[in-house]
Amino acid sequence: MTIIATLITRRATVHASDSLLTISRNGMADAINWEQTKIIGVPAWRGAMSYWGLAEVRDQNDVVLWSVLGWLRHQAGSASTFASAEAFAAHLANTLESELSRFTFANPRDKGIGIHFTAYERIQDRWVPEMFLVSNWGDLGYMTLRNIGVGYSRETYGTLSGHGSSKEDGALERRLEAANCITNGQWLHYNNGDPLLYNPVANTILDMMAAMARRGILRDTDNVETLISLGRRPIEVVSALQKDFCALGTRIIGGRIHDLAVTPDGQYLSTSGDTP
Repeated sequence: MTIIATLITRRATVHASDSLLTISRNGMADAINWEQTKIIGVPAWRGAMSYWGLAEVRDQNDVVLWSVLGWLRHQAGSASTFASAEAFAAHLANTLESELSRFTFANPRDKGIGIHFTAYERIQDRWVPEMFLVSNWGDLGYMTLRNIGVGYSRETYGTLSGHGSSKEDGALERRLEAANCITNGQWLHYNNGDPLLYNPVANTILDMMAAMARRGILRDTDNVETLISLGRRPIEVVSALQKDFCALGTRIIGGRIHDLAVTPDGQYLSTSGDTP
């Protein structure tokens, strides 16, 4: 597993993730990589992708047959051939389902995977951010998979309205409503991978920032470097907690923390070297 976090603000969208890859051997989580990024830029749509869940498919001799990172990089390279960011998101879902069908998994849940794909869409002379969720998970506890395979959804309007995602969320009036909320300072914060560990940490950090704002000591939150720090910090805390307290063979969060921010005008910034 992993933790990925995506932050959407009027100044930038930010992706952050840990880098630990593990493989289950004899009931233990065996670390196989502590450095590899899980974030890929998509310049064609002023966007980025990050993933959690399945990272590789290996054969019985431990030879890698398929890599999610390699597949996502290949998809990002062809993103400009699609008519819209949503068309690209639909392509990701359809192609991912086709890729997964090539392999047999001892446990169906082993093919569970999710992708955060953020993009900016041009709507009435405004660059409006959107977060597309591409996933085959069927529940937030990652215990079941969707019956219909990999799907995708728009997330911003459903989050802001509290009504959940809908096929109508790409409608002009809903995109403009989301744009107005974000322009007026509303933040959207998404995370996947281990919400039971991540959410309490993230919520506490946001509460602390609110307290600093009330005291007049909070640094400018329209500063991209500040937003990157906010995206990284909860993951860094959870990683440190697992390092200090997880029993041998149970740690699934850790390694180098990666980040990537994208501004509405298509500028990329990363403290971990993840700019495309």
